[in-house]
Amino acid sequence: MSFAEPLAFLFAGLYGVLALLYLWERWRRRVEVPSLLLWEVVREDTIRTRRFRPDLLFILQLLLLSCLIFGLARPYLSGGAGAGISTRHIFVLDTSASMQAQEARQSRFEQARSQALDLLHGLQHDVEVMLITTAPAPEVLLNFTRDHTAVAAALRQVTPTDTGCDLALTLAFAESAQQRSDTPTEVDVFTDIPRQQLPQPAREQARVFQVGETDENLGIEALQIFQGPFQDFHRARAYVLVENFGHREGHGFLTLRLGDEVVNRNGFTLSPRQSKGFLVHGFPGPGLVVAQLEVVDALAADNLAFGWIRPLQPLRLLLASAASPLIDDLRALVAATPGIQLTVLDPQAFSAEQARRADVVIFNRFVPASPPPVNALYIYPAKDNPLFPIAADAENVEVLDWNAHHPVLQSLRPLAALPLQRARILSPPPWSEVLLWSRNPEREFPLAFAGEDQGHRVACITFDLESERLLSSDSINLFLFFMNLLSWLAPKGEAVAVVRTGEVASVADMPGGPLQLRHPDGTTEVLAAGQTTIQPRLAGEYQISVDGTRRVLLANFFDPVESDIGRSGKEPPLPPQVIRAGAGRNPQAVQTGDRQEYATWLYYAAAALFLLEWGLARRQPG
Repeated sequence: MSFAEPLAFLFAGLYGVLALLYLWERWRRRVEVPSLLLWEVVREDTIRTRRFRPDLLFILQLLLLSCLIFGLARPYLSGGAGAGISTRHIFVLDTSASMQAQEARQSRFEQARSQALDLLHGLQHDVEVMLITTAPAPEVLLNFTRDHTAVAAALRQVTPTDTGCDLALTLAFAESAQQRSDTPTEVDVFTDIPRQQLPQPAREQARVFQVGETDENLGIEALQIFQGPFQDFHRARAYVLVENFGHREGHGFLTLRLGDEVVNRNGFTLSPRQSKGFLVHGFPGPGLVVAQLEVVDALAADNLAFGWIRPLQPLRLLLASAASPLIDDLRALVAATPGIQLTVLDPQAFSAEQARRADVVIFNRFVPASPPPVNALYIYPAKDNPLFPIAADAENVEVLDWNAHHPVLQSLRPLAALPLQRARILSPPPWSEVLLWSRNPEREFPLAFAGEDQGHRVACITFDLESERLLSSDSINLFLFFMNLLSWLAPKGEAVAVVRTGEVASVADMPGGPLQLRHPDGTTEVLAAGQTTIQPRLAGEYQISVDGTRRVLLANFFDPVESDIGRSGKEPPLPPQVIRAGAGRNPQAVQTGDRQEYATWLYYAAAALFLLEWGLARRQPG
């Protein structure tokens, strides 16, 4: 037998009080006699005996008090198969962005944390607790521990993020930990997501403490900077999308700044569940663009967004080519693009020293005997070349497929069935990634590939570009592909990248050494040795530095699922007995419901003893 409230035994001190009351009552008892003559010969110590002789009433009162004390201690039995009390809890705390929404004077996250702390304080001291957070991915803050003070401290220290979360994945992780445990385990979820939106197993096996009701929120759902790879700030434009996620009409102002200078400010009114786009141009220079909503709503995380207008950095091109229509096309391109500078050399006059003074070298129908250590583009390489062995030639081929995940082709889709007059058939080198494919009756072969070789970016176009006439009106897609390829080959100037919160950003090209990371909230950390990725959890500016090299990462919170904070179907958490009765897939969960408590029976026994003691007391003479 065990006791759920062992501190109730402190009331056992009442036994002494009962005994003192009994003795005091005996000492003061009056007895009427006809004469005191006979009492005078009796010794005093015989009259006032000091022996403790309890009567039946005292024994009944003692039993009554014992029933009350043991009832307060809540005794229960935990023996036998399927009998036992849950001795482990898994706390799943939602830390996604929607938990920052304000409900009256508290945020949803503060409400959920208070509920978790209340539940923790109500557990027995020997119950093990695991703490898991959800955003941006499941994270175990504390493994199973009986140190409830440590769990409470971890709950108070954790903060919500500016990211979404996959609660289903987190619950699957918690269920896995539950199944691995040889002890009955209960999963307690503190979130603003209604129970009916959870996966079916979680509805049956988890106790959900839901918070949140308001849906008043207007948020920035997109900030895009349109600036060509070789355009300056004069031609840059910003597009901002604002959406009203509430059920009432929303009002506010949208302000765009470049640094500290206000570029544009617009007032707006949005109907419920409607969105509106704003196009802004006329930026006075390059730099950081900040879009800010001035509204009264429940969620502030989506009222701010960041963008970047690049300063113009001229791209120095060196073209090594014999007389060719491609030279005329590139010169016409350079005349219309101030960001590109072109130098043309005959292949016979090419030297490695000239290549080092260029940002990108283009070899048209020519491959040098010793490729220079620069970023290079090879077009329709010669048959006898030391770099790309040619297997055969092909004529009248088409682009049949393309690598849409590569940066060169991410924004370019309609390349299929593009006819090409001539192409070389070769095997791409192992360091490369194929961009365009074609096929003849014998084999599949690449039409373009790119990659990094010995620290430099290298690309190859295997078809004859000069015969396609790059600037022809029929070759728009081919022209865009060529410009994207030049942009990919161009050295990266300003080290600023824009990502979404929760996405993984690579810093693999930073110099070796411990990276110093400064977060938007001002805190700093040193990344672990060898860590080459960063996953921003807060929106804002991240500064990365090492050995004098500096990079800026701008993280935006764009997540319509999290911004749509309206919650319906709120219901109180199911009691553990209901959850365990439906937990068909986890036999351990059923065992936790077989707890046999006896407090109620003890209270009934105390009531019966009270009535019996009262009846006997009434029958005794005064």
